[in-house]
Amino acid sequence: MYAGSLVLKTLLLVDSRRENANRGGEGISLQNQNFLASIVSVASNVLAWRSYVVAPLTEELVFRACMIPLLLCGGFKPYTVIRLCPIFFSLAHLNHLMEFYSKKNYSLIKTSLAVGLQLGYTVIFGSYASFLLIRTGHLLAPLVAHTFCNFMGLPVLFSRRNGIVSVAFLAGMVGFLWLLFPMTHPDLYNDGLNNCKCWHGYCSWD
Repeated sequence: MYAGSLVLKTLLLVDSRRENANRGGEGISLQNQNFLASIVSVASNVLAWRSYVVAPLTEELVFRACMIPLLLCGGFKPYTVIRLCPIFFSLAHLNHLMEFYSKKNYSLIKTSLAVGLQLGYTVIFGSYASFLLIRTGHLLAPLVAHTFCNFMGLPVLFSRRNGIVSVAFLAGMVGFLWLLFPMTHPDLYNDGLNNCKCWHGYCSWD
């Protein structure tokens, strides 16, 4: 899904390096200094720690590690859990409604559109994260995906500068869907499944 975003970032990085290379050694040295400065800035930024460490860890612990086993033990089927759990995960982000409306002084319509887009995106991601936990049986899988998505932001679908970004996005989507089940097969992450289709031993994907 993020193939287009990665290609776009790569193109921007190549353009930046090419521009600095034309300036000679001083340009390359300046770019290296800016790169180190950006790393230090992120490492010392409280919001960065919240977005890339605290939020993914706490949200995955609550909405995946704690909630999903309870729903499965309560008799819900895996596909039902994958559809239901993200709704609670999405509603937990309603606090951004006041943030956009009060602190950023957005209009009510603009706030509703921004929060609506965010809620829709969190439902999609929450479904994917729930799928990862149920399929692999490991919290690390949705945790890494959560951190990566927070870092990348919304996927880039196209770019006016270069059509290769759209091609990369489509190729990434095809590859994502093609490898989704093979790369998350429980046999790859767990031992002693006793011929069960999933890690928790009592569910059925049928």
